Amino acid sequence: MSNELHLNRRNLIGGATAGAAALALAACSRTDSGANGGGGLLKSAQDGDTIRIAYADEAPYAYTAADDSVTGQSVDVQLYLLDKLGIKPDQIEWKLTEWESLITGLGTNHDMVVAGMYVTPERCEAVAFANPDYVMPDALMVAAGNPGGYTDFNSMAETDGVVGVMNGTSEQEIADQVFDAERINVQANLDSLVLELKAGRCDAIALTSANLKLKAEGDADVEVTDGFWLIDPESGEEIIGAGAAVFTPGDKDFRDALNGELEKLLADKATWEGLVGPYQFTVEENHPEGLTAEDLCPDNYQ
Repeated sequence: MSNELHLNRRNLIGGATAGAAALALAACSRTDSGANGGGGLLKSAQDGDTIRIAYADEAPYAYTAADDSVTGQSVDVQLYLLDKLGIKPDQIEWKLTEWESLITGLGTNHDMVVAGMYVTPERCEAVAFANPDYVMPDALMVAAGNPGGYTDFNSMAETDGVVGVMNGTSEQEIADQVFDAERINVQANLDSLVLELKAGRCDAIALTSANLKLKAEGDADVEVTDGFWLIDPESGEEIIGAGAAVFTPGDKDFRDALNGELEKLLADKATWEGLVGPYQFTVEENHPEGLTAEDLCPDNYQ
């Protein structure tokens, strides 16, 4: 797994990039009218045809396992939902794809994205998001025993502690606004940040809870705090990270059918947690509780 992929999943796509992606999707799609006999991707897949699904090799969301199978929280949830729609695993052609090509390749290289991609207004300009199947708060990784007593990002900013962040992430963006520059330790990946933490050159690492918990497994020198939401310094509002499957705007019927099955799954919290629990997701911290893609993209949901 490439640690650099962690930061890309969480960054927003700029307006120009999203607009270019939207034009590309409008211009060329496997599921344009007339393709697959005019029935669209959903009917084609339910008739037994292959569906091409892209992922970006990022644990715990979607990644290649040691046996070369594709697995992860998002993968297991979406396979469950697709099965409910009559689409079987042996119909899926998995397409390992660079993060920056997940949206731009939609409709040409692949038909659907399963990568735990955050729903953002910018991305909603280009694609049709399903409703979130998880939410993911941030957390802090600290030295064992949490000697600084840090509990969340914004209260840490009021101390003299040094925070470690990955280059290009939401955490770095917020840190630049609420921490003094000399109290921000920026590294390219999580491995480097852990080395900085253990060397005493930062007092806590800020990243998504799942990433940090996965990294902390079996390491007695560190621990991970409870999850929290980043706070937008300008608005004072919480920044909600919520991931979902992605379709072309031409496949909204497929998206809507998937949403119907997702609603049933989320109502059955025991079954949902059975699917995501092996990846350290919990009902208490990660269940989206009625959150929709339209809630997150009120002005440009499609």
